[in-house]
Amino acid sequence: MTTSTTAVPGTSVERLEELAAAHRPEQLVLLERLMDALTACDAVTHLMVRGSLASGTADRLSDLDLVVAVHDGQLPQLVDHLDPLLGTQFGALLPGWRDTIVGQLGGTGRVYLLPHAGHLLQLDLYVCPTSTAQAVQQRSGARVLWQSGHTPEIAEAERAQASLALEHLASAAPDCTALIVQAVVLHAMLRKRLRRGQTYIAFGLQHHLVETCRDLIRTALAPHSRHHGWYHLAEVGHTAAGRACLRELHDAVRQPAASTLKQADRALERILRIAQNVAPTQLAALSGELAAYRAYQEQEDER
Repeated sequence: MTTSTTAVPGTSVERLEELAAAHRPEQLVLLERLMDALTACDAVTHLMVRGSLASGTADRLSDLDLVVAVHDGQLPQLVDHLDPLLGTQFGALLPGWRDTIVGQLGGTGRVYLLPHAGHLLQLDLYVCPTSTAQAVQQRSGARVLWQSGHTPEIAEAERAQASLALEHLASAAPDCTALIVQAVVLHAMLRKRLRRGQTYIAFGLQHHLVETCRDLIRTALAPHSRHHGWYHLAEVGHTAAGRACLRELHDAVRQPAASTLKQADRALERILRIAQNVAPTQLAALSGELAAYRAYQEQEDER
């Protein structure tokens, strides 16, 4: 016995489209908006994705890794424009953190925390000169999303200008505000890796947080010291504030190597206590952003 059915034209296609939209990574919604904003800028010549989005393995917690190639002569201006753009159009929670973890591909990286669908998405934005776009693509395995129909010739002077700007960005020492932002971003990254059970990556991020603790103390209390890293830290202990900071740092380096979510939270709060002690004005300027960040993390814990 054969049972016949009557097909409703268009229904199956519409349902498949609804299903695809419901299950596609949330990052793609944000990626579309970013593409619209960035391609509206004449200086941008290429947009590429790398990481899990490029390989098709993205999940809800995945970063949005975007490579933006910019005409060499306009690279400094675009980098300066990133924070206002991401803040006003995308609600970036904090100024971009200059990514010191990503390998040197021929450009400069920024990490932003963007509110989306009730939680924070991490945007890893890598800006490179157009003259190095092909090399960056090959080295990072990026996939081209968009390319300008007309890429102007790049003069040698413009290549030199871009190179000089990148050298300046790489060598500029972070101030206390940048280090507080760095601590928050690293904390967000660490929590994500811990949730995924990625122990090795989490260990590296935890170590980076301890270094941020140290760097904040040095930057605030010994900004002109000729010593770097872990050498001669006792020089900041000549004041009550310095001794209090060194006690916090001593506690930080004694924490277990394998972190937990609670230990990660305590690490951030330790850095914020240090900031309250040695950089209260800079911390106060970020009070609203920090409150919002804590609220997002509390909401994430309840999911």
